[in-house]
This record gives sequence, C-alpha cells and structure tokens, in this order.
Amino acid sequence: MRGLATKDPHFIGRFTTDPEDRLVDIFWRDGHSYVDYQCYGDVEIFDSTYKTNAYNQPLVLFVGTNNHRGSIVFGAALISDETVETYTWLLRIFLESMNGKMPKAVLTDSDEAMRQAIETVMPEARHRLCIWHIAKNSTSHLKTEKKLKAFNRCMRKYQTIEQFEMLWQEMLDEFDLHDNIWIQNMYEKRDKFCQAFFGDIFMAEMRSTQRCEGMNKDCKKVLGKGKTLVEVVSLIYRFLMKLRNNQEMDEFMNMNSFPCVKTHLKDLEKQAFSVFTHDVLKWIVKEMKRESFVTLKQGIESLEDGSRVYKVSTYKRPDFEHTVVYCPEKETDSASDPIMVCSCRMFEFRGVPCRHMFSVMKNKHVVELHKSLIVKRWSKDARSVCDIPYPVQSIPREALEVSRYGALTAECNRLCFFASKTDAGYNLLQKEISRLSAIVEDLANEKEKEKEKEKVHAPTTPSSSKGSVVRDPIPVRTKGREKLDKKTEPPRRPITCGYCQGTGHNS
Repeated sequence: MRGLATKDPHFIGRFTTDPEDRLVDIFWRDGHSYVDYQCYGDVEIFDSTYKTNAYNQPLVLFVGTNNHRGSIVFGAALISDETVETYTWLLRIFLESMNGKMPKAVLTDSDEAMRQAIETVMPEARHRLCIWHIAKNSTSHLKTEKKLKAFNRCMRKYQTIEQFEMLWQEMLDEFDLHDNIWIQNMYEKRDKFCQAFFGDIFMAEMRSTQRCEGMNKDCKKVLGKGKTLVEVVSLIYRFLMKLRNNQEMDEFMNMNSFPCVKTHLKDLEKQAFSVFTHDVLKWIVKEMKRESFVTLKQGIESLEDGSRVYKVSTYKRPDFEHTVVYCPEKETDSASDPIMVCSCRMFEFRGVPCRHMFSVMKNKHVVELHKSLIVKRWSKDARSVCDIPYPVQSIPREALEVSRYGALTAECNRLCFFASKTDAGYNLLQKEISRLSAIVEDLANEKEKEKEKEKVHAPTTPSSSKGSVVRDPIPVRTKGREKLDKKTEPPRRPITCGYCQGTGHNS
C-alpha cells in the first residue's frame, strides 16, 4: 500500500491491529475513486462477500454508478467480522476518506448489523433494502405466480403512497392474505423497500444490490481462498483498471457514435442526445415511446402562481391517474426545483422526465427540454462540471507531477481530437504548442534552480499498530455452516458391490 500511496498522492489506506500487531481490518481507496465519489457519490451500495483470501476475511466493496450507468468502485475493505462495531468503524473511515461527503441513499441487503451502522454513522442518508433479495424471498412465502405478480406490482411500481395502499389492499382482498405473517412483516417495513416511499429522493434507478453482487462475482474470478492480502490488493487494483478502461470506452463511444432518431418526439430526442450519455438516452427514448399510451384528460386547472395542472391516465387504466404540474413562467435552472412535477415522481427518483411529462410537453408543443429537467450527473460533461474539493495534505513532489501529467494528458487528448478535424485547427494548435512549450520550459528551469535538492516524502498510512511490522491476520470464521473438505469428508453411504450389494470390494 505504501507503493500505491507513492504513485497516487490521493491514495488512502487505513487499518487496525490487535495487541499482537496482527492485522484486523483494512480499508483503502485511490484518487480515482475519490473523484468518482465526489461526482457520483449520491447513491452507494455496499455488501460483503466471502472466499476471496486465505484468511477468510469478508471483502466489502463500496459501489456506485457513473453517468453511463456503469458500475464504479468507491473503495474496498477486508474486515474480521460482520458486527455493528466493525461496520461502524468502516463507514466512519470511508466518510473520512471522502472528505466527509454524505451519500443521499445507501442500499444494502437485510443485514441487521449494516442497518444499525448506517443509522449511527449516516443518519441523514436514506437506507433502502435490496428488492431483489425480497423478491427472491417472496417466492417461498407466496408460492403462486399471481400472488408474486401482485406483490411485485406493489413493490416496484412508480406510484403515490395512496395508490400503493390501494394496490396493497386489493392484493390482500383478492388472495386472502390478511393473516399471512410474512406479508404483515413486509408491510411494517414497506418504507424500506417499496418504490412509492422513495419517490422524493434521487437514487439513480438503483433498487437492488445487484451491481455489488456482480462486482463480487467478477472479483471472485481473480481472487480465491489461497490468496494472500498482498495479492488481494494487487488483483483488486488490476480489476479496477479493467473497469475504468470500460468507462473510457463509453466516453469514446459517446464522442464518436450517433444513434438514429427512434420516437415521434424528434426535436426532444435530438436535444436529449446532445446532452445525455447514450445509456441514459435509452431511458429517455423508452419513456418517449410509452408516451403514446398516456391519455391527457380534459379540463386543465390553473393555480394562482400561473401553474397549470394536468390529469393523465394510462391506456386501459383510466382510474389509475397521475397529476402533472407545469409552471412555464418559473425562473429556475435547478433540477431540485423543476418547472414540471409529476405525481409518479420518476424524475426525482431516476433523474429523467417520465412519459406523463412528455405527454404534457407534446400537448404544449415544447420542442426543447428545460434546463431544470436536465440532471447534470447524467450529462456527457458530468465530470467536468463537478466541483471536487481535494483534501488538504502534504503531497510528494514526484507524485504531484505524475498527477498533473495525467490530468493534462487527458485534456490534451480532447484538444488534439478536435484540432485534427480541420486544417485551421491543426495549424493553430501547432503554433500554440510551440509558444506554450517555450514558456513552461522556462518556468520549469527556474523552479529547478530554486529547489535543486527537494526531499520527497511518501504519504504514510496511519494505524493503531505499535510496531513497524504488521503481522498476518488470524483466519476468521464467516457466517453460515462451515463446509468440510471433500477430500477428507467421509462418504455419506458406503460404496457397495453392484453384483452382491456387499461392501469392501467392487463387482
């Protein structure tokens, strides 16, 4: 880790040890993860997985999603146990490493220790349970396909709380589930997983821990029970490089590919393509297509502030209506206070306009999305408009130069790409490069003369260790029944002869 810290000035690693200087818990994240979290850390998932190292320590990954809807990793940890105290320490260290930025929402499975730790360390964050685990658990309690479909409709549908209560009551009456204990327990926890209770908070459309589960599965392809901690850290770093390469591929495709128009709202779709990434555009196109199933009811209501209230319903469901409030005169550019609000609250939850909004736009002949209906974190330039507060720290000179070189190289790649398109741009850039090269070379020479002998100090990794050498951790026992080795485990029944059915010999 000291080697990684030398290369990356913003790398942070924290660990604890026991009285015998054995490693207990360890957390680390690099500078790239810090930037990702500052730009896309509004929602995070964290989960643990097993069988990744020789010491049986659970691997914990902090996962989020970028503006391409791709998975990104904010940090990783190896912990000794899954208690409230350990998770509390881990979350506090995580927030400390991220300059104290608190996520808006956190998704986990139904682990009770995680829930208590989140309430202690992140009281302002909304905690949501994974609906995939709940849906999987529902198959053993509801049995029939019709019951499962009704339960999933209550859990996943974009709707108001009143509409949820109506659908829930219909499910209870139709299938006589009033006395079902599991259903009663789920109703008590409805505000932890049902979509109707999360419409007021942005969650980037994440409702399950499947991103984290997918990360764990990919990690296990390169990790295993025989890996040492040094190998685990190195292999995870290599895995992150592959993941970030995919992100660069997404950036390249957004810059060099142009999807064709697919909907009847051509002007709105063209503008959405120029603003949003391709993967987010798929969401918008899907909502535009579904706009054709929305019916705009007659009788528009006007409010005192100039807002107009529209009632819309879905084809074949006239009683299941939504309300869209449209205020064209409102002076706002913030997505937190848009000029258009729908009762389905998909925009607040997902960050893109819903089909009901597009229905009103079509009715009012709107040909361009208002700025307040564009969430910057989904835009193509999401990273460039993000204000990243770097923590104040002593940065080694060599590491700072490497970091600056990487940042300038990324900017120059974009500059060279556009300059190569025209002769005028190419000639202009050639002249400017020659002029600026002479200037910055003189600045560098003057700096070297002032500080000929500057010592380079690598950042240290604080710990609770008394000595300078940290010993290997003690292998821990994970949750669940310990599996026996197949080579040493006795057979469940003796092998018998196929002819006489006796034991001790073959047929």
